[in-house]
This record gives sequence, C-alpha cells and structure tokens, in this order.
Amino acid sequence: MLRSLTIASLLLVAGCGQQPESKTDANEPAKAPAAEAPAPTPVLEGAWQVTKIDGSPIEAPTAATFASGKLRVAAGCNGRGWTYTHKKNIVSFATNPNGSSNCGDLPNVDQERAFQAIERATIAIFDKSGGEVTLSGDGGNVTLARR
Repeated sequence: MLRSLTIASLLLVAGCGQQPESKTDANEPAKAPAAEAPAPTPVLEGAWQVTKIDGSPIEAPTAATFASGKLRVAAGCNGRGWTYTHKKNIVSFATNPNGSSNCGDLPNVDQERAFQAIERATIAIFDKSGGEVTLSGDGGNVTLARR
C-alpha cells in the first residue's frame, strides 16, 4: 500500500512539473487585446416616420425629414419646421417661423403632442441599429423610425 502511494505521489509531482509548449517567445512581451473603437453615434439626417408619443403608437401617419440643420414634420398639409443642432446625443430645436403650414384643418392631438415633444427635446436616444431614435425632453418623448 505504501509503495502504491509513493508511486502515485511521484507521478503526480512529475505531471505537475510539465507545462504545455508556448507558442510565444519567452523574450517577447505579452500583447494586450486590441480595444474596440466605440461605435459612432448615428445621425438624424434623413427621412423618418413618427411612430410613438410617450411610448404609445400614433394613428396619423407623420413624416419627419432632417436635412442641413433643419427639421420638417408633416402630416398631410399640417406641418411644422425647426432648425436643430445635434452633437453626440444632445439635441436642440428652435422653431423656424418659415417652417409652419396649415391647410385649414386643425392638427390632431397626436400631431400637436409630437410637435411639442420635438420642440422641447434635449436628448436623442438611438437604438443599437440607428434605425430608431427617441427624442426626449420636458415636453415628452417622441419616437421616430428611419424610412
């Protein structure tokens, strides 16, 4: 029994002393994994569709177009315009007096809520794909999907 334990102990110690071959040169410093560059913040430029206000789907189709520092939101012949700035996730909107129209019909409640939420938005929160953005501020939240 003692002989079996001695042999087992010697085999165990011999096995612990062996190390697998390393494919790197012992004189070469270990390389740190490359850091991933952060994904760029998506841009607002382009055509969007207003889909939700404060998380609730809207009924009236409402288009939003961001181009050259200007935003135009239209639902039929009712619409509004703003100038805007966007840096990272910070946004700012200012009413453009030449950007409003009305075909004689009063805008519906969803349109007015969307207009107010956009005008008072201070942050743009994009989904991972950049295909959806929620503009948020003290006027509420309006969600847009890229068209």
